[in-house]
Amino acid sequence: IHCTAQPFLFNSPWMKDAPRRVMGTGFVVTGPRILTNAHVVSDARYIEIVRLGDDRKYVAYVQHIAHDCDLAVLDVQDKKEKEAFFHGLEPLEFGELPELNSIVATYGFPMGGTQISITRGVVSRIQQWTYSHSGSDAHLVIQTDAAINPGNSGGPVLQEGKVVGVAFQAFVQADNIGYLIPAMVVRHFLDDISDGRVDGWGELGLHYRHDLQNRMVRDILAVPDSDHGVVVTRVFPNMPAWGLLKPMDVILQIGDYPIGDDGLVTMAGRPVDFPEVMEREQAGSEMRLRVWRDKKEIALSFPLKRWDMVIPHSNPHDVVPNYYICGGLCFTPLSRGYLLTMGSWAKVPLGVRNLYFEAYGDPELVSAQEFPVLGIRLPDEINAGAEDYVGQVVEKVNGKLVRSLKDLKQAVENSEGDELNLEFTGMKIPLVLSKSATAKSGPEILLKYHVPEGERL
Repeated sequence: IHCTAQPFLFNSPWMKDAPRRVMGTGFVVTGPRILTNAHVVSDARYIEIVRLGDDRKYVAYVQHIAHDCDLAVLDVQDKKEKEAFFHGLEPLEFGELPELNSIVATYGFPMGGTQISITRGVVSRIQQWTYSHSGSDAHLVIQTDAAINPGNSGGPVLQEGKVVGVAFQAFVQADNIGYLIPAMVVRHFLDDISDGRVDGWGELGLHYRHDLQNRMVRDILAVPDSDHGVVVTRVFPNMPAWGLLKPMDVILQIGDYPIGDDGLVTMAGRPVDFPEVMEREQAGSEMRLRVWRDKKEIALSFPLKRWDMVIPHSNPHDVVPNYYICGGLCFTPLSRGYLLTMGSWAKVPLGVRNLYFEAYGDPELVSAQEFPVLGIRLPDEINAGAEDYVGQVVEKVNGKLVRSLKDLKQAVENSEGDELNLEFTGMKIPLVLSKSATAKSGPEILLKYHVPEGERL
């Protein structure tokens, strides 16, 4: 797979980065379609695919993409060429989780050559791990010492002729540690898109700890020695468990699986973290819990829901950032995409850092549409001094609360008088602008800095 990618720049959201070439591997699944990693085709502007043994290049497009599990499905763009590309190809079948210490074979086109490469490795670990593509989602992974290098991404990993995983990332701080997306995660993705859309992965929306391993906590909660589980520490608004589960509840069982004091359940003879039970279900599915509360056992059930946060915590992919420019000051929604442009967490203002982590847990903030941050100043005499506010979140305009870029624009345009007082989170002194001067100089500033439009809302 040859992809030309071009993401947007979050600190200059009207611009795109320079095009870059990405190479990866794919394989045919039922459809027929091509399965690969999301990171191979993210922000794609043009995709070409080459079938092994065929020197033609076929133009392809992304049919479905899920950044949370780093998977995508491609198809050939032209109908006649599609018939030629898939002619004679049989879809690969999926297998089950491989056993520890068993051998798997990775197929792909890694750097160092143009022909297909096959490497063998041993399955050394199976556990939940963060997927680096999103940077915030954790799913089951298979660890192996089979070589996984740039270009291998999206390639099938076979055992006894069936796909047991998809190569997708490596542990760069160590030698010979690569990770595979298990077949069951791939099946979840394919089942998800069977209705033509990507719904993602469902969650309950809670934090927990393994406090029952402490005898004193067990005695305080009066949990019988025959029961085990995890202690709920926080429940998040706008999620299924909100208002039903409470801090200090003990989740004893999820679905049909009793939970250990270490948070593990046994599925198909394997110990896994109990959220894996939810991983096997689609968003919207009902999840049953057995809970210990106030010295008695109760039964609860919740529909699983995708966790869509006010401030996106995932790495930005296929995102077109909105923005609003007022007097040469460019505001854009606070997101991980924007914060990455600052280089390090040490450069993120403390108030903004706290807002980033607390907005999804604060009942008053979770209903906000977005939080406008002053992303960049296009220097001009009318905005002199505004550089001290770059990277800060605007909270009010002339005393009016702002909870989206549209709110910001409306507050500016509908303000009375000529004075614009912009109050920022954690800043005691507001930024003061002249409404008439910004309106007069705004078009000139856009022209001077070659900004084609003053907003994208």
